[in-house]
Amino acid sequence: MLLAVFDTARSRLLKALLSAGLLTGTLAVEAEWQPYGSTVVGGEHYYLDPSTIQPSLVGFAAVVLSNYPVSIKESFGTFQSVRSEVEMDCKNHQLRDIGIQFYRQPMGKGRLIFQAMGTGGFQSWPTGSPNEILHELICK
Repeated sequence: MLLAVFDTARSRLLKALLSAGLLTGTLAVEAEWQPYGSTVVGGEHYYLDPSTIQPSLVGFAAVVLSNYPVSIKESFGTFQSVRSEVEMDCKNHQLRDIGIQFYRQPMGKGRLIFQAMGTGGFQSWPTGSPNEILHELICK
């Protein structure tokens, strides 16, 4: 009887460890960042992970990364890259942040210093902006 209880507990522990290992492995997968734009004035570079593009109610959602050539200081800390999950309204040419994460180092590396959920509101973008290029890539 005691052996059966031990085997059951060991089996549960192994299953839990396996599940945790699989989950950790899934979360640790590196993004396949593909550049899609940059700005002349600030020198920012923008990247898209094409494997994250998913249909949404108004168009598509995807994960993008903004990289800055120098660190930017805000009230919540100093960062050099921002990883955003965005939703693109393909018909109305608008975009909104679903979630956003600020990282200490370029390319979403280093310590995560701040994260927040999106505001929920869609916004338009200026002609020629990186968001216009993103629209063309995602909504094609």
